[in-house]
Amino acid sequence: MQKFLMSEAFADFLLMEARVDTFVSFDIDGRIRREFYTKEELELQEIYEFAAWESVRPQVVQMVKGKRTPLLMKLVLVYMPGKAEALLEKEEQPAGSGSFVKYLLCTVKYENGGIIMTGGISYQGFTMDKGPEKCWDQALCRLADEIGLEYEII
Repeated sequence: MQKFLMSEAFADFLLMEARVDTFVSFDIDGRIRREFYTKEELELQEIYEFAAWESVRPQVVQMVKGKRTPLLMKLVLVYMPGKAEALLEKEEQPAGSGSFVKYLLCTVKYENGGIIMTGGISYQGFTMDKGPEKCWDQALCRLADEIGLEYEII
């Protein structure tokens, strides 16, 4: 869990949602509330649909800090849209397959001392093409290798 919580290994992700169960349950909706920002702030910076993981990570760390590990922690992360598009293009996915991809997702679940990381894709329409899914699974394996996470594919 330290790789997820104490490093910038997932800085290219947005937080769609999170749940942390300690002595109480904390649920985080990562959707950005645009009305929080001034008009000038909205014009000056690109604001995604979801909050950057890096902006929420310190609060999640505070929730799990202490002598006991959480009973459950589940994070649903979204790969930055521009990076997702570039990844699919770089991996030479068939023309049009990227247009059906809305989000590249990574779910990280910690429970009973173990972590399960699952890749997924949110599509905007129906497609039989499984190329983007294979591409994303391979990219997640590369990310795990880069940050030194041991894993097994099941």
